[in-house]
Amino acid sequence: MSFLGSVSGCLRFGIFELDPRCGELRRRGLKLELQAQPLGLLLALLERPGELVTREELRERLWAGDTFVAFDHGINTAVKKVRRALGDSAASPRFVETLPRRGYRFIAPVEALAPPRAVPPPRVADSIAVLPFREVSSAPDVEYLSGGLTESLIEHLSRLAGVRVIAHSSVSRFRSEAVDPRAAGRELGVRAVLTGSVEPRGETLIVSCELVDVERGWRLWGQRLRRPLAELLEVEDEIASQLSEQLRLELRAADRDRLARRHTRNPDAHRSYLKGRYHVNRLSEAALRRAIECFQAAIEHDPRYALAYVGLAEAYGLLSFFNLLPPRAVIPQAKQAAERALGLDPELPEAHAALATLHKVYDWDWERAGARFRRALELKPNCATARRLYASYLGGLGRFDDALAEMEVAQSLDPLSLVISTELGWLLYLGRRYEEAAEQARKTLEMEPRFPPALYVLGLAEEGAGRSAHAVALFEDVVQRSGENPAALAALGHLNATAGRHDAAAVALERLRDLASRGYVSPYWLALVNCGLGEAVAALEWLEKAYHAHDVWLIWLNVDPRLDALRHAPRFHDLLQRIGLHTEAAPRRALPGKRSRPPRGAGARPASPSGPAGLAEGGEGE
Repeated sequence: MSFLGSVSGCLRFGIFELDPRCGELRRRGLKLELQAQPLGLLLALLERPGELVTREELRERLWAGDTFVAFDHGINTAVKKVRRALGDSAASPRFVETLPRRGYRFIAPVEALAPPRAVPPPRVADSIAVLPFREVSSAPDVEYLSGGLTESLIEHLSRLAGVRVIAHSSVSRFRSEAVDPRAAGRELGVRAVLTGSVEPRGETLIVSCELVDVERGWRLWGQRLRRPLAELLEVEDEIASQLSEQLRLELRAADRDRLARRHTRNPDAHRSYLKGRYHVNRLSEAALRRAIECFQAAIEHDPRYALAYVGLAEAYGLLSFFNLLPPRAVIPQAKQAAERALGLDPELPEAHAALATLHKVYDWDWERAGARFRRALELKPNCATARRLYASYLGGLGRFDDALAEMEVAQSLDPLSLVISTELGWLLYLGRRYEEAAEQARKTLEMEPRFPPALYVLGLAEEGAGRSAHAVALFEDVVQRSGENPAALAALGHLNATAGRHDAAAVALERLRDLASRGYVSPYWLALVNCGLGEAVAALEWLEKAYHAHDVWLIWLNVDPRLDALRHAPRFHDLLQRIGLHTEAAPRRALPGKRSRPPRGAGARPASPSGPAGLAEGGEGE
């Protein structure tokens, strides 16, 4: 029996495990490169933790037959390699202690794990989370690689009908190197977790990854790939293909075709696209403008890269959704990009969802928007973003039971999304279910305390439930934390107005006018404050301006409780008709009953284009 085969189970110490059966040293589940003699030396020390293992014993077991000089050099080199792999120090050892001229001693606690029973892994793993790949490099401008590879693998696997893949926004919360894959998997409710690292070295890319069974802790599969950086697309395809095999998925021919499908074969276009995704996820104005440049560069490399046009549409749209530019200045460009994407690839679900959103918030073409949302979900049922946006669409139409059902599906796919959790509360508020909305907002705040969008929804729910003092305090907090976001200012002004504090409401109104003089501010917000003040004519004038600006917030016109004072006005009804809404859709009282099951979790992703999540200062970012 070989030396490495003398121990039957794994040995665990700190964040490391040594598996003598396959001769592997792993750090938090990721395989470390260590040659045979250093690995054997480490195992010899682990077998007798706390005891002296003499140099002579090590020589007999690992360097038998070598000359003294060769052994002396070999053992010194092996110890250095072991320490380097463990991040240890000879001067201040945490693992391997040197006893001069005598030998070595392993000083950390060692746990011997029982060898696993000879039971095969489950034939089907129906759910997986791809945790963020770690960046093993200090080189500039390569951070996009780790995030891009993570997103690409999620996108690849989401094409398969037989597996639930956790959305990127939920897994992005597990960026820390100290994350325990099994704990993350349990929190996300999946059966398997993929972890990995990306190490660019000049024009070479080293990718290490490992698939872990969450229930048993088994290492189902691992791979270390060394490829030219230009072959990143091939790396993504290879990992996705092997994962489908290791998950024991019985792929249909259509699944295989979808898995093998590439949006581009141009490596430069793909790298520019990944950079664009990286900047979109940062959600600041500067980052969105940089994202547009990256997507345009991707299109220059490959004019038929449909997914790059979708990214371009999203970046343009977010500039409007965050009130950074007027809708008329950027939404037409977003529509053009989304339509070009569909022209290139009529079966691209992301393109259908992007165009559906623009039909909803800019064209107010509810019929076409609904058809495109449904088509997107037919093509990609596991898309949490499409589910969330479709729920928003249904909420604007006043179909709250359907909207809540869709949002709960989105939450099952993306259980840690702060945006989904917040917008679930927003829909409950619009449905006049104020206590449930407050409860949901508090659940979001348990995950991310002081998160401005959740505080905003909690304030609205408290206002609706008649607890105005608490609502005022919440809105004041949101105004401060969001950098005087117009939505927060308007909420505070409207509440003060309805409570008879007209001077305070006038201050909010003046602040909104001041912001509008220096940049785009939705007229919807000024309408809200005027409505609270009882200035119906002024409120309707501002809503008319919002109509001419194609303002994205008008989709809530028929369901926002704060506009109830205007609902009797013929001019208000006329405006509803012009944006394709029907007056009977608006609820006038709290909807009865509870949802069939409580919502789950909370997490992070780009803010909603037409909901409260845009209140986060600069967005949530990735």
